[in-house]
Amino acid sequence: MKIYLKILRDAVIATAILACIGLFVNAVRPDGLPFIADKPYDIFVPCPETLGTVEMMSPTDAQIHADSTFLIDARTQEEFDAWHVEGAICITYDYLDPIPPEELKNITMNIAQSGKARLVVYGDGDGSQGTTGYELGREIAGNGIKNVFVVEGGAEALKGGK
Repeated sequence: MKIYLKILRDAVIATAILACIGLFVNAVRPDGLPFIADKPYDIFVPCPETLGTVEMMSPTDAQIHADSTFLIDARTQEEFDAWHVEGAICITYDYLDPIPPEELKNITMNIAQSGKARLVVYGDGDGSQGTTGYELGREIAGNGIKNVFVVEGGAEALKGGK
């Protein structure tokens, strides 16, 4: 029991000494931090919306396979290797690891230089908001690419699974 009291005593002494040092440093600083906030802190700051708009496209639409369509598969490389629409390129989209701005700029330049009239993106899920294809399409559209479409039903619908 004695050892616990010693540990508690030492912790209280260390806390008191460190608190005094902190108060002293704050008092000496020319722009010291106030103990009580004089105005509310801004904890919700609006983020700029850099996402564009996309339109939904039926998986049976003939424009998907037209020569004037640039196709992007937003699924993982493994899923792409297992099956993809002929002519599509794989750009894996991950919500937690967004596409770096330089890479996104290169992608949009390649799309623009291809001379294709429309961009069709498909991914996992049903193609609605929150799925990989939809979110990648919005990111690309936010970088100035027009005529961006997302396949309703995603890759499964294109394969004929739905």
